[in-house]
Amino acid sequence: MTAVQFPRLAEVFPVLATEVAELLMDEDARLARTIQDLWFYGRRTCTPTCPVLLTAPAGSPSPGIIELERDGETIALLNFDPEDRSVTGIEVLDGRDLSIPSA
Repeated sequence: MTAVQFPRLAEVFPVLATEVAELLMDEDARLARTIQDLWFYGRRTCTPTCPVLLTAPAGSPSPGIIELERDGETIALLNFDPEDRSVTGIEVLDGRDLSIPSA
């Protein structure tokens, strides 16, 4: 049985990963440094256009939320597990294209 290989978020959405890390640096520098290494588990499947990118397996605990703002507007919400301080999902609110690039 072969294990499923997931890409890094930064491989699939490099601009988004960089922007999230930069915006998060003032809020939580330790957490910001983990963004480039997050795995990408796909999109949440609540709707076909759901703007939530999973960076942990579906169902992972994510009671914490950090709002990321640019020019006074919230562009993303980070869901995270405060217990082990890991980002479990990113809800992208600025309307950018979240189509997954073809290989």
